[in-house]
Amino acid sequence: MDNVYIVTRQKNNVLVSIMRNKLDGTYSFVNLTKGHICTCKFNTIEDAVKDMQIKKENGEVISYFKVGE
Repeated sequence: MDNVYIVTRQKNNVLVSIMRNKLDGTYSFVNLTKGHICTCKFNTIEDAVKDMQIKKENGEVISYFKVGE
């Protein structure tokens, strides 16, 4: 799978994918660990990754890295 990330947070580590919504073409985070689709929407995959970086900078996310890299 493309666009799969391991995200380390204060409480846990989760496996997250950034997937395209077929209805409107936007992208959302899908938490594969918990089976949850985030309601946030982004115009591009790059915008979603930028959001993860912002969450890292504000301390909500400790780290993230793309699986397979």
